[in-house]
Amino acid sequence: MSICEIFPLITKLTAEGKKVVMVNEEGKRSIFVEDKLVLGFKEHERYAKEALEKGRIEVEINGKKIIAEVIEPRPSLIIVGSGIIAKALAKLSLAMGYLVAVIGDNDINEEEFAGVNFISNSLTLLDQIITEDSFVIIANEGGKPYDVNAAYIALKKAKYVGFLASQKRAAYTIAQLMKKGIDMETLKTKFYSPLGLDLNAKTAEEIALSALSEVVKILRGGSGKHMREIKDPYMYLNDALEGKIEEKCNFKPQTLSS
Repeated sequence: MSICEIFPLITKLTAEGKKVVMVNEEGKRSIFVEDKLVLGFKEHERYAKEALEKGRIEVEINGKKIIAEVIEPRPSLIIVGSGIIAKALAKLSLAMGYLVAVIGDNDINEEEFAGVNFISNSLTLLDQIITEDSFVIIANEGGKPYDVNAAYIALKKAKYVGFLASQKRAAYTIAQLMKKGIDMETLKTKFYSPLGLDLNAKTAEEIALSALSEVVKILRGGSGKHMREIKDPYMYLNDALEGKIEEKCNFKPQTLSS
């Protein structure tokens, strides 16, 4: 069972808010929603059930290692590229708990992307792993020959396509995509280049933060404004000065990274 089958399926199921269990028995893979088999082998059901109780299990049966792990509902990100910004994007998006794939064209050093969920050095697989829920970032600083083609492939289905580029290179890329038949409405709706929010980012890590801030803004429907503009504390300052507001806060954030 290949990446082409697994990644888009997990992307779709987790985007629907479903808890997924993936069982890997040295290449034999199965996908369960809770304990119901969706793809793969019925014999893996007992491992899926145990993983649901423990979060993750790793056992050895008859000399074969079996790993079963729970994948909570989470966004997925497909990174196309191999440079330092692609590496920073992978690292940060994994820390955020996202499901991450990295795709290149025979330029990916797999050791440099340790921890990502799926890696491929074949750009031909890009079309096969993208779903309508996918966020795709094409991130090759300076550009690579396959960038425009990757954007063209991604725009056919993906929800968001971010493209690392200067203002002029973004204009060039848009022109090339139009020549390939991508209409202006699709470009205006899905294609973000230069990508990211304006943080005046300088380093690879800051650029990755800017790009992923844009992803979160679109994913969660945020405004991109400063939070103190959205939730102005000065509205309640008089109440606070009069002792009518307590210090405690009941907010308890969720995490996808644990």
